[in-house]
Amino acid sequence: MRKLIPLLLAVILLTGCSNTMEDIKNAASGINSKANEAATAISIDVHTIRATELEFDDEHVTINDLFKTILRDVQWHYDESKNTLKITGTWKDNQLFSDQAFTEQQKQELVENGKVTILLNFVDNNLSKNDTTAQMILHNKLLVDQQGEQLLQHFYDVFKN
Repeated sequence: MRKLIPLLLAVILLTGCSNTMEDIKNAASGINSKANEAATAISIDVHTIRATELEFDDEHVTINDLFKTILRDVQWHYDESKNTLKITGTWKDNQLFSDQAFTEQQKQELVENGKVTILLNFVDNNLSKNDTTAQMILHNKLLVDQQGEQLLQHFYDVFKN
């Protein structure tokens, strides 16, 4: 009888492990499925626009590389009817909007909650640099609201550093 109890406990534990392994496999499959859905949800137009190269100081960088480097948690939204690419992300402490002279406490809050929105407009499949806009919001307060070609140069300067 004493040998039977440990054997029963082992069987019960192993049965629980197989259920757990099956749950893990199902969860991993679900994550992969959702990732594939998200990848296909981005239209070809967004991929094409993100691959657009910008020239700065005789160097070329794609829109994708530029913004994935200077922002965190980047998301892309292309409005085909307006030819506008909306890039959203979270602020990085990498000299982005350094002219604002944020305090250390503000920087910490911005890293956690600073939402950046950048709009790029295209005319005849070319970026209209003067129409570039950027906003940054922290706790529903607008901290940055800028527009113009100089923004792209600022983004590139942050990218290079």
